[in-house]
Amino acid sequence: MNVPTYQLHHLCIYETKPRDAMWNWLKWYHAIPAYYWEGTDDMHHTGEGGVDYTFLACGAPFQMQLEAPPYQFEYERKWFAEHDSAINHICWIVPNALDTVEHLQSNGATVAMPYEEFGNSYNGFVAIDPEGRWIEIMEYVGHFKTPDVEFRPVGQRQLQTLGVVQLCTDLDSQVEWYTQVMGQQIIHDARSNNDGLVYLADKTYDGRQCVSVLATPNTDAEFALMDRHGPVISSILYQAADLDGAWSDAVLAGFEEISAPAFDDRIGARTGYVREPAGSIVQIREQLAA
Repeated sequence: MNVPTYQLHHLCIYETKPRDAMWNWLKWYHAIPAYYWEGTDDMHHTGEGGVDYTFLACGAPFQMQLEAPPYQFEYERKWFAEHDSAINHICWIVPNALDTVEHLQSNGATVAMPYEEFGNSYNGFVAIDPEGRWIEIMEYVGHFKTPDVEFRPVGQRQLQTLGVVQLCTDLDSQVEWYTQVMGQQIIHDARSNNDGLVYLADKTYDGRQCVSVLATPNTDAEFALMDRHGPVISSILYQAADLDGAWSDAVLAGFEEISAPAFDDRIGARTGYVREPAGSIVQIREQLAA
């Protein structure tokens, strides 16, 4: 079977007050590569809700999108009413979004938002993976593109976004789905008896070094997320050359301390945890060896 190319692009955080929350990120080595609102010509307007997207980046092509209410579509507002401020979905860029609709549906995904063409900006749809996590599939059209940032670590701490962590109920089956259906490759496997974690990346990993981590809960914060939401996109993942400094800087920037850096034998490196303004977990780990 010919698997379309799925490339990790950004993660969306539903944030009640993104103008307040973004200052914490900006004090922690982040930049704003793009901001879209109701007056942006290329943005598609439905009449249902607003367009208010602030993109944040830190030394890597993988970015975060803070989205403010009222959310653009009814199904998004229903999700927010149930879950409140939190990570909502991951967006993947593909060469042709329409070609992936049948591919995902025939492999166990369902569709939350049907395929639509959004003017001269992008085409796409939103699917739901077999465990219920949202997947936005997007294809750029015309001259529209969210600007990239420099692909190198930032500041004296050498901080850089890596990707996301998704908590799973059945880890083995989800690794199989994301490798066979989404075309991801395993770059680190720390599983035993359907427990642990797996780092996945697309075929551009050598140049982009963006990862999607599938894992079972390992900390009290992760167990609490699973208890409340079920399988969920739990964390934003960073790496830093100066891990202790990056972790301390995050706390000084207004992130809530969860746990100071400590060795995690699942990945063979030290990792610290903080909580960002919307309440989602942020993992900061030592730089990957490769």
